[in-house]
Amino acid sequence: MLKQGLRATSMEAIAREARIAKPTLYAQFTDKDAVFSGIIDEMIGDLLAAYDSGMAGGGDIAERVGAALAGKYGVIAGVLAGSAHAAELYDEHNRLAGRFRAVDERVRDEIAAELRGAGVADAEALARLVLASAYGIARKFGSEAEVGAGIRLMCRRLIGPELG
Repeated sequence: MLKQGLRATSMEAIAREARIAKPTLYAQFTDKDAVFSGIIDEMIGDLLAAYDSGMAGGGDIAERVGAALAGKYGVIAGVLAGSAHAAELYDEHNRLAGRFRAVDERVRDEIAAELRGAGVADAEALARLVLASAYGIARKFGSEAEVGAGIRLMCRRLIGPELG
């Protein structure tokens, strides 16, 4: 899927890449969308684990949010690294919005609560801004390292001054 993009990928190509027979693949997945859905489910688990690890780390709230979001989007950047079809796969976020919305809401609410606890006046607005910025950085930057560095810098610049 990463080599050819979702639209151009066939079940035959998936089976060949996985080195399994097509009937074996069809026994587990009805179509390529089901395969993609399974990949997304696994990736959501991985990105939440990376996010949770960052939030549990040391440092002030700007550093922890930076580490958490760098971890979350780093998982995605790592999966999409080198794919000529990264934009197409990111666009699938819209099609799978319900599954990602729950993740995004959890992350937003947790960051807003942490910001509120740190004395930030408009914690909800800042949390939304930080998340939108992190998403933009992840879409525009290439490597996992660039995404992580960009998100950490953005968090220091946006959250740091609010900590007074």
